[in-house]
Amino acid sequence: MSAESNIPYENIQRNQDERRRLEAQYPFFKKHVRRNRVIFDDAVVLGDNAAILDVGSGAGSWALDLAQTVPLSVSIYGIDISTTFFPETHGPNIVFSKHSGTALPRDWTEKFDFVNQSLLAASYTRDEWVQNLKELFRVTKPGGYIQFFEPSHESWDCPPDSANGKMKSIYKLLFENTSLIYDVGERLPEMLLDTGFVDVGQHKSTYPVNALNGGAAGQQGAEINIRWLSCLQPSILRFGLLGSTEEHESLLKEMQEEWNQGIPYEDYFVIYARKPVA
Repeated sequence: MSAESNIPYENIQRNQDERRRLEAQYPFFKKHVRRNRVIFDDAVVLGDNAAILDVGSGAGSWALDLAQTVPLSVSIYGIDISTTFFPETHGPNIVFSKHSGTALPRDWTEKFDFVNQSLLAASYTRDEWVQNLKELFRVTKPGGYIQFFEPSHESWDCPPDSANGKMKSIYKLLFENTSLIYDVGERLPEMLLDTGFVDVGQHKSTYPVNALNGGAAGQQGAEINIRWLSCLQPSILRFGLLGSTEEHESLLKEMQEEWNQGIPYEDYFVIYARKPVA
């Protein structure tokens, strides 16, 4: 992607607020969507000398978490197109480097026993998703496994005339204007099959955003979502989907009020698959 890309995540500031957002959302989603699992699929068994790839590593939360559960002989590679949030300290078996998931090193062909990729819905265009899956298929060992964690904005269950319904419409227009896949969490299983993966599974889950009835978890879920939607403000205004910063902030407040009245947020999906042996 070029420096002038209109892709929403590419326009988000790389600052300490964004680092804190990334670090806060990982344990929340792990608990409320991933069933407290670092690797979701029970069929995955990692050998002592396994090689693991984490695509879109961000602040390295998943890679650091995995490292707590595997021996030092397991090699973990974390990659991102930005090195800004890579952790300064980590175990000797973790390597962080700057790479795109659409153009992985040629010498990584059939290198990895397991590949993890999370929350790139606002980063990859439709064409880039196709290229990304081809690259992940190439670098996965025959018999190796892969998992994704992505939302589907189509699953956002809200009245169309609500504040959430208005944001859902804005989201859809934003994704259409930037050639992103609006419902990638639901589409990935078919896309993986088309790429050549097998044994595809999909787990859907919602999480609390109701601060009144959901307690601390609901408050945290609401805060994580509001921080993400605030990050999208420059892109939303750039495309004229709202008229001003004030209008955007007012809409976010209305959304929070609706969550506390019982209107849920969108579903998130864990999708997993295996590369066939032959």
